[in-house]
Amino acid sequence: MRRAILCVCMLMGVVPSIAHTQQIHIDVEAGEFRKMKVAMPSYAGPPDMAASVWTVCARDFAITWLFDVISPQSYINPGPTGEIQPGTLKDWALIGADYVVTATISRQGPRGIFRVQMVEVATGILVESTTYTSGEQTMYLAVHAFMDHLLKEKFGLGPLFSSKIACIKKVNGAKQLHVMWCDGTGATTIRGGGSLVLNPAWSPDGRKIALVSYYRNNPDLYVFDTLTYQLRLVSGARGLNTSPAFDPSGSRIAFTSSADGNPEIHLVNADGTGRTRLTNSWATDTSPAFSPDGKSLAFCSSRAGNPQIFLLDLASRNVQRLTFEGKYNTEPAFSPRGDLVAFSYLTEGGRYAIALVRPDGSQFRVLKGSGRGDETPSFSPDGRLIAYASSDGNINVMDLTGSSSVAITTGGGYSEPAWSPVIR
Repeated sequence: MRRAILCVCMLMGVVPSIAHTQQIHIDVEAGEFRKMKVAMPSYAGPPDMAASVWTVCARDFAITWLFDVISPQSYINPGPTGEIQPGTLKDWALIGADYVVTATISRQGPRGIFRVQMVEVATGILVESTTYTSGEQTMYLAVHAFMDHLLKEKFGLGPLFSSKIACIKKVNGAKQLHVMWCDGTGATTIRGGGSLVLNPAWSPDGRKIALVSYYRNNPDLYVFDTLTYQLRLVSGARGLNTSPAFDPSGSRIAFTSSADGNPEIHLVNADGTGRTRLTNSWATDTSPAFSPDGKSLAFCSSRAGNPQIFLLDLASRNVQRLTFEGKYNTEPAFSPRGDLVAFSYLTEGGRYAIALVRPDGSQFRVLKGSGRGDETPSFSPDGRLIAYASSDGNINVMDLTGSSSVAITTGGGYSEPAWSPVIR
């Protein structure tokens, strides 16, 4: 396996100036939440760099679920604009903007400088005026720093753009591990582990990814270290060793094993020792997902006659059925908040959609998503958003109302997204 080393250095140039510190309460499931309108004229600076940074900013604003970027076609002054002039705020108010964001992009040797301002249109208050510095080829990291700072200081939310999404990408007929930041930037396809890699799952520290590889012509369970690029075999018993999930401590992995003849949920230490069987049923049990407190495990089972989502209490080994709607429910994912389980739900129209249910089985609902067929949900680190695979072969991100969706990949060939914790 080719070893790739990516060295990225990002320096914050100026302490952020936050004049408006009142935080806004965000209800992550409120369907009536009105997104804030952002006007963003084209950025000043070298056209190639400025356009690229503007595009990343626009996508990141959309991914937050909090903002809509107003189309530049409606702007009185579409830019380039590097600084907000107080006398122009009325122009932005006329098109319904709540905020206006301007920036200047410049080069300084091998580095890029991102000077950004954000003004609240109604009050004229300077929300942000900061300079971020990054490598010229990694200016998206400067945008990430700006967006995370804004989420924290203005909305009291945790960092979002310091997290990554792992998925599977089909390249020349091979399915391989693909890792990118949660907005699709900085993407790397990791060529190794054979031509068929599946089921990526992050460790709680964001350093390791459990995955399944057919390198030995058998679905074996491995752990990949994202820092050293080392791949370690965890379970290679003949038969299934699939659908891994780290427990909250990162020391153990639940997965599907057919070592005893029937596909059951097993638990193993991350070094491959200490295997324990957790389920015992005539049916197929698969796709485990730990609750944030590590006390229970959601999984898919056909023990009801068709695939449904169940919850296993790890202390008592009692099993509770969570889903009763639909004939095929699979791929559960626990919210980091512990209040929701997302899963792939086969609709009456024969397409998959992402559905949600409470851990007690209540409040089942189906999210609109892309509307084309959606599978394999994975929650953001703060539990506000869900990444999923659309039937067009791309990875999308949506909010918990399912009312909006943003594609973070293009071209197709992507599947099985897994959202990391915040990368420290």
